[in-house]
Amino acid sequence: MKKSLTIAAIVFGMAAFGTTAYALPALQLGPGTGDWTYIGGGDDTWYTSDDPYNLQALANATQADGGDGDYAWDTDGAIMQYAYLVFSAVPNADSATDLFDIDIFNDGGVTLVDSGFGTPPPEDLNSLSPHSVFPTYYEVYEFRFDDVLEDIWNTEEGESGSGKGYIEDFVVDVLYYDPGVEGIHMDLLTIFGDGKYNPGDFENQFLVKANAPYSHDAQYASPEPIPEPATMLLFGAGLAGLAGMSRRKKK
Repeated sequence: MKKSLTIAAIVFGMAAFGTTAYALPALQLGPGTGDWTYIGGGDDTWYTSDDPYNLQALANATQADGGDGDYAWDTDGAIMQYAYLVFSAVPNADSATDLFDIDIFNDGGVTLVDSGFGTPPPEDLNSLSPHSVFPTYYEVYEFRFDDVLEDIWNTEEGESGSGKGYIEDFVVDVLYYDPGVEGIHMDLLTIFGDGKYNPGDFENQFLVKANAPYSHDAQYASPEPIPEPATMLLFGAGLAGLAGMSRRKKK
C-alpha cells in the first residue's frame, strides 16, 4: 500500500476587481502544468500525483494596471513586494523537528526564511487560521511576483472571472516526509509594511496583508512511500554488498 502525501493550500479574503472584471481573490494558488483533477462537493481541491509537480501562484495587479489593489506591491505601486509560501505538516504535529524535506524551484529564486512549530507567522495576532491544520511544523519560503503583467483567472473550477495580474510557476519535489506525516498543507500570503517577513519581529502585530482563499487548495498524492535519506544510504550499501557477494560466487 502506498502512503499518500497531501499538500494543501488555504487562503482567505476575496477582493473585487473593477466594473470590467469579475471578483477574484487577491492571491491564489492553483494547478500548473501536468495531471491535475479538481474535486468539489465541499472538498474544493486540486489533486495531482505528478512527482515533481508544478504549482502556480497568482496575484492581482494594481488598480492602475487593471487589478484590484496593492497586495503584492510597494506603497508607490512601482516595486514588487515579497510573497511567501507556507508548507505545513498535517495532521497537527506536536514537534518542531523537520518532518519533511522539499525542493522548490522558481525562475526568480525561492528562499527558506523560517521554520518551526505553531501557527505562522508566530509573531502575528492576525496569523493564518488554524482550519484543522495548525499548530504544526511549518516552513516559510520567500519569493517575488516579478514576472510580466498578464491576464489572470479564477483558479477554482466552475468559477468565472478574469483580470490583470502576475503568475509565478513553481516546481515542488518532495524528497522525504516523516512516517507520521499524512500531508503537507500550503498557504500563500503577503506582509504589511515593507513586505518582508522577519521572524522574531514583534513590533508589527498584524503582519498578514493578504492570503489565498480556502477553495483554492492543492494536494499531492505520493505514488509510493519516500524513505528518509539515511535509510536510502543503508539500502544502497546493502545492494552494493549483495552485488559483491554475487561477483565472488561467480569467480
